[in-house]
Amino acid sequence: MSGPGQTATGTPAQREQRPPGGRRSTGRSLAHVTSVRRALWRAAGASNGQRERRRRVTAAHEIAAVLDVEPGRTPVEVRDALRRRGRVSITTADVARVLAGSPGRFRADGRSPPRWWPAHHLEASVRAAPRIPSTLPRLYTWQQEAIDAWRRRGCRGVVEAVTGTGKTLLGVAAASDELVAGGQVAILVPTTELLVQWRHVLERHLPPSTSVGLLGGGHHGDLGRHDALVAVVNSARDADLRPRRPGGLLVADECHRYGTDGNQTALDVRFPRRLGLSATYARPDDGHLAWLTPYFGGTCFRMGYRRALADGVTARFAVTLMGVDLTVEERAVYDELTFEMSRLRAQLIAGSQVPADPVSAFFAALTQLARRDREGSATARGYLRAMQERRHLLAETPAKTHALLSLAPALAAADRAIVFTQSIAAAKTAADTLLRAGLRAEATHSGLDRATRRAVLARFAAGELDVVSAPQILDEGVDVPAADTAVIMATSRSRRQMVQRMGRILRPKPDGRPAHFIVVFARGTTEDPALGAHEGFLEEITQLADRVTTLAVDVPVS
Repeated sequence: MSGPGQTATGTPAQREQRPPGGRRSTGRSLAHVTSVRRALWRAAGASNGQRERRRRVTAAHEIAAVLDVEPGRTPVEVRDALRRRGRVSITTADVARVLAGSPGRFRADGRSPPRWWPAHHLEASVRAAPRIPSTLPRLYTWQQEAIDAWRRRGCRGVVEAVTGTGKTLLGVAAASDELVAGGQVAILVPTTELLVQWRHVLERHLPPSTSVGLLGGGHHGDLGRHDALVAVVNSARDADLRPRRPGGLLVADECHRYGTDGNQTALDVRFPRRLGLSATYARPDDGHLAWLTPYFGGTCFRMGYRRALADGVTARFAVTLMGVDLTVEERAVYDELTFEMSRLRAQLIAGSQVPADPVSAFFAALTQLARRDREGSATARGYLRAMQERRHLLAETPAKTHALLSLAPALAAADRAIVFTQSIAAAKTAADTLLRAGLRAEATHSGLDRATRRAVLARFAAGELDVVSAPQILDEGVDVPAADTAVIMATSRSRRQMVQRMGRILRPKPDGRPAHFIVVFARGTTEDPALGAHEGFLEEITQLADRVTTLAVDVPVS
C-alpha cells in the first residue's frame, strides 16, 4: 500500500533519478562491489606476502643455524643440511634467494661456486685486513697441474707426491691464493720441528705484512689475530681453528698422520677449502678411508718417481743392494722367533680373535688386542714381543756393522750421508764405527733434547759433519739438510718408510750429481728383497735407477 505522496512506483524524487525506461541505475552498486573485491584482493595479497615473509624469516633462521655450525657452505650443501634436519621440500633456489636477499646476515666469498658465511663471523679486527699480494716463485709444471686438479675438485683433495718433489711449496701456493682472496689459512703439522719449518717457509715466500701465528710448542696463536696459523695436530685437536673471514683453507701436511680417531678431530669442517699433502696417503689400518677421504674427498693428483725424474724435480740416483749373512747362532735365534710368531698367529686366527687378511687388518686388530686384558691379549703381546726381538736381531747384527765399515770410503767421497737405523743403540754404534774410520760422524735420536738434535743437523747442514746416523726420528716430519747418500741399515716391509728415507737424498743438487741409495739387508730374512721386503718399493726404484749394484759382504765379524 502506498503512503501519502507516493505511488506504486516511488516518490517523485526517486522517479526523477530513474533512467529512461524506468530501471534503477546499477553504477553505484557495481563500484561498491569492485571496491570490496579490491580490498579483499589486497588483504589476501597482504596475507600471502606476510606468509612468504614469515617463510623467508624462518628459512633464514634455519640457514643461519647451519652456517653457524658449518660456515663456508655452498647453497647446495646448505640445502642438503636443511633436508637432513627435516626441511625435505626446500630447494637450492630457495636457499640461494634467502642468502642473496639477506646481505646484512650472510656474506659470500666471491668464489665459484660461492660459499656463504654468517656476517657476524667477520670480526671487526679482521674485516678490514688488506689483501695480501703473492710473492711466490714460479711453480714446477707438476705443481701447477696439481693446483689445477685441486681447484677442479672444488678446492678439496689430497696431493700425493713422493718425498723431495716440492709438496711444501705447493701448499704455500694454495695458501697464498687464499690470502690474496682475503681469506685465512690453517696449516696442520705432526711435529714441532715442522711447526718451525713451515713458519720459516711462509715468512720466506709471503710478504712481510702477512701475520703468521703458531699453535703448539708453547705457542697459543689463533686466526682471530693472524692471517695464517701453523698448528701442531696435538694442540689443534682441542683448539678453535675456525677462520674469522669468509673462505678459509686448511692445509694438512703429512696428512696420513691424521687418519686416526684422535687426530681426525683437528680436521675442522668450518674450512670450505681443504688440501692434504702426503708422500704415502694410504694407511695400513685404512684410516685414510675412515677419516681422511670423507674430509678431503680423496686423492686429486699423484706424482711418482717416474714423472719426478722426467721433469727433473728430483736427482737421478743409483741403488746398491748389500746382502749380509747372519751367523749360525743368529740364524738359529731368528728361526726360533719366526716359528714362535707363526705359532701365535695361527692360535689367534683359530680363535677368531684377529683376521688373517689383509695384513693391515691383522696388525691393527693385534695391536688393539695386546692393549687390553681379555682372552687372547697375552698371546697378542707374545707375538709382538717376538717380532720386536727379531727386529732388533736383524738391525743390530755385527755383520751390518762390518758392511757399514766397508762403505766408509764411499761415504767419505760423498757430499754428506745419512745412516738410517732401527734403534738408538744401532745409531750410536754406526756413528762410533764411522768415527773410527776417520769420518766426522754423529748420532741424533729421541734420547737427545730438541736443541741438541737441531744443533747436530745444523752442523750437518754447514758441512761440519760427514755423516749423521739416526733411527726413525729422521724418517718423517724433519727437514734434513742436503745429502747425496743414504744407507738403510734396518729395512722393513713398509713402503712409507722407504719412500720417506729415499726422499731425504733426492732433492736436486746444484751441481747435478746423482744420489746414492744403499740398502743393507740380512739375506734369507724378512729384509731380503727376494722374499718380498719393501712392498714392491725396491722393484719400483730399481727400474728407474741409473745403476743397480748387488754386493755381498762375506767377511765374518770376530
